Amino acid sequence: MRRRQLSQQPRETSQVWLIYDGECPMCNNYAQYLRLKQSVGEFVLVDARQGGPIVDEVRRLPHDLNDGMVVKIGNRHFAGHEALHVLALLSEDRGAFNKFNRLAFSSPLISRVTYPMLKFGRWVLLKLKGVAPIAHER
Repeated sequence: MRRRQLSQQPRETSQVWLIYDGECPMCNNYAQYLRLKQSVGEFVLVDARQGGPIVDEVRRLPHDLNDGMVVKIGNRHFAGHEALHVLALLSEDRGAFNKFNRLAFSSPLISRVTYPMLKFGRWVLLKLKGVAPIAHER
């Protein structure tokens, strides 16, 4: 599986795009440590603060990037707790982080219940760092 950090328009449906807040230490660590199954294809990380066509596409969705990450697979978008759940299902079952991720968030109910706490943690970390919310440019 190839891994890259870009802000560009998706070209293939064999790509999984993760649009996340690169300024959030928790989000950034999650994105960097997550490993998806080889069968997924290319895993593309996109820092929402860097902008670009894929970020513009996500901004047109009825989802605020300040409310959480977005996963794009083909023409489908998964936001917030759904993104966390989809990534857990696609993650490898190797390594402590990925095993925990898969175990913890492969349940839609657990993802739905825990995501607000993770979102609050993100908010606290950004406040402590003095980082402004992601711009709503369209």
